[in-house]
Amino acid sequence: MASRTTGSGSGRTWTPLGNGGETGMIEYSESNTRSGTSTPPHPQEHARLLSPSNSEMFNHNSLHRPIRSHSTGSFVSSPLNPAATNPFSTRPSSIISSHPPSSPTASCTPFGSISVHPSSGNRLSSRGSMILYRLADDPATLRESLLPPKFASTRDSVHSSSGDSYVSLSSDSKYPSGLPQHHRGLIPYEYDPTVDELEPPDEEDLLHDPHSDVRLINGKRVFPWRGVLNVGLLVLLILGLLTLFVFYPVFSFYRNEARNNAINGNIRINATGQAPVLFQMPDLIDAATPDGAKTRVGFDGQEYELVFSDEFEVDGRTFYPGDDPFWEAVDLWYGATGDLEWYDPSQITTRNGSLVITMDSTDTITPNLTPGSTAPFTLETNHQLQYRSGMVQTWNKFCFTSGYIEVSVTFPGPDENTQGYPLALYITRHTSLCLRQWLHFLKWPGAWTMGNLARPGYPATTDGMWPYTYNSCDVGTFPNQTLRDRSGPPAALHSDFSREKYNFELSWLSGQRLSACSCPDADHPGPVYNKGRGAPEIDVFEAQKDKVNPIGQRVSQSAQFAPFSHDYIYGNTTEDQWKIFDDTRTMANSYRGSAVQQAVSGLVKLPSDMFQGSGAVFRTLGFEYWTDPNKVDEGYITWQVDGKQSHRVGARAVGPDVGADGSGVGQRLIPEEPMAIILNLGISPNWQKIDLSTMIFPAEMRVDYVRVYQRKGQMNVGCDPKDYPTAKYINDHLEAYTNANKTVWDWPKPRNSLWEGGC
Repeated sequence: MASRTTGSGSGRTWTPLGNGGETGMIEYSESNTRSGTSTPPHPQEHARLLSPSNSEMFNHNSLHRPIRSHSTGSFVSSPLNPAATNPFSTRPSSIISSHPPSSPTASCTPFGSISVHPSSGNRLSSRGSMILYRLADDPATLRESLLPPKFASTRDSVHSSSGDSYVSLSSDSKYPSGLPQHHRGLIPYEYDPTVDELEPPDEEDLLHDPHSDVRLINGKRVFPWRGVLNVGLLVLLILGLLTLFVFYPVFSFYRNEARNNAINGNIRINATGQAPVLFQMPDLIDAATPDGAKTRVGFDGQEYELVFSDEFEVDGRTFYPGDDPFWEAVDLWYGATGDLEWYDPSQITTRNGSLVITMDSTDTITPNLTPGSTAPFTLETNHQLQYRSGMVQTWNKFCFTSGYIEVSVTFPGPDENTQGYPLALYITRHTSLCLRQWLHFLKWPGAWTMGNLARPGYPATTDGMWPYTYNSCDVGTFPNQTLRDRSGPPAALHSDFSREKYNFELSWLSGQRLSACSCPDADHPGPVYNKGRGAPEIDVFEAQKDKVNPIGQRVSQSAQFAPFSHDYIYGNTTEDQWKIFDDTRTMANSYRGSAVQQAVSGLVKLPSDMFQGSGAVFRTLGFEYWTDPNKVDEGYITWQVDGKQSHRVGARAVGPDVGADGSGVGQRLIPEEPMAIILNLGISPNWQKIDLSTMIFPAEMRVDYVRVYQRKGQMNVGCDPKDYPTAKYINDHLEAYTNANKTVWDWPKPRNSLWEGGC
């Protein structure tokens, strides 16, 4: 049973509809805003709306499916609608007409606004709709529009918005006009996507065909290669990630299972359960150095702090090139000195907390007499030399400028009467015709230092460099320390303290290669082209037989200088120039030099228990030196043996040598160059007679430690300091520093402005 309900004060009437269990509500618009009354439709109108002929509007499968839209009266007209110029076309639905809407689906035709609110049954769409526009006169749309019946008896409302109406605001008049209505412009309508989904598949629209699973090109099926490649790459990426983070870790675990089990079972590792730590000493100060040895009070009363140490506590170290960060053993022969040994890196190692240099002989036929011995060997396997020994040096690895160096050492031999372990080092001399070799004989065992611009054992590097420590531009930089025309000075032309093999000439040096007289275009290491550079030498010790007393050993502790004073003299009139601290232990060396060097040296008696066969007690030897380029006359060197000062030389001892009898040279410098450390054990007949009855083989020189100190707050270590650079110069002439067979400097030497008469 149908009922009618009138909304109170709403001006609208709702009429429930019923049709086979379906119910709905029809909303009627107001018919008269002036009177405020509302008139429901005639019962016949209800019957027409609910007749079976109108049920097609609710059937989604109807052949002529309505376009789901609402009347224009429900929307504000689009600016694109030409009809918008009509002042009545933009008005809302007629408030005069009480004609019910002509379609429950809100037809797109411009008739009254009908809102259907089904309470049950099928909805057309549960999704949102879209507002689209169509032309008002589109025939295709008009054919599918549900137009209300046109009755001949009706007349146009005076308020109709039709073409022949004057006042009507809406086309849902209760009395529609029988005249054709001509709508103009664009009319909005509601588009429901479900309408297209219910359409049968379109043969020409495969994109929207839900049953099409392949593409057709020219009527043929195409295999989706692109999709296969995309999926394939994705699969490969996933497999790669799984391999990296899952499969490989699992494989690695099982592959190393045996090793892991050995570690877990404490097999093949030391008893502490830790793998042994390989030797690495990147720090300048050895961690094994006792804390009490990291500072000292110098002989000058200044506080010193440790800047370098090597305690040699790790056994089995080797010193082949690249093995050690600070030390390197050489593989060569000091042939020009008449040495009888070949320096071989295999003769140097560490054992029982000390560095051991072993000298072997071809006469030794029993192997392994000492752990470091490589005997027996033959002359053929030892470069035709009878002895084999070692030299290790810090050249171009560690250098220091000013400070104190201390070496704790034992000497080879059965006792203090041992005689015959020396070394020879040669440099070259320039004459007007050729370069000759000359010899400087040093006794070994030895520990000494040399400027980094020369490399011990590489003669070309010492040519014109060793033992120069000079920064004046005068005759001292000339070859032989003589004028170019050989007219003087007289002290250089002849010296009674020279030797016959040098024609009693003061100097056979080839001249200072890197002098203060160098021209601006010079091949010079710097820091400026006219800075005098060289390779001075200071010795910690050089052991020899005591020539004064029949029993005992002494060490020579000396410094070498060039150019030379007349007759190789040095000042010793004051303690500031020369001082011996204990003349019962120390004496001045009568040897003051030769045509290849000037030496300031003292001979110091050694304790008798520090030899290999008489206790092998470690004793300390060293020297402390200070130099200041701004105060060159304040420099000094002080040596010590067994912790006690032995002798001292000051800078004034090697001051200018001027006057009628002088050689004409200026101040020689306490070395300002970065100094490298050398340790070696050699044998040569050129220093003293070899007495094999006083020697034992294998012979061992053992070094407990090497320590270097510098004044507190004045650390200056490194082989390439900014004020005395060496690295670039060495790299520019690397052949000379790596070829021990090269005996002379083949590269152009800097022109000497004083010798050449100008640049």
